[in-house]
Amino acid sequence: MQTIREWLQKLWTVRRRWLGLGAGCLLWILWMIFGFWSVVLLAFLAAIGFFVGRVSEERKSWREILDKLLSDRYME
Repeated sequence: MQTIREWLQKLWTVRRRWLGLGAGCLLWILWMIFGFWSVVLLAFLAAIGFFVGRVSEERKSWREILDKLLSDRYME
């Protein structure tokens, strides 16, 4: 478990361009293995998961977030 923590700590100290390169390579590998639409679905579901995690971290209610998102766009 300690080696995983060390590896993650090194990963976060690496420059962002290398992280982007690694993410791009991982995306390409997933695309080659599973196909285009499966990877698009995976990215969509990951984005939803990120959004849900962010909401739960901030401890806001869903109604507050929807009001904030919709109030700016639909105000007359």
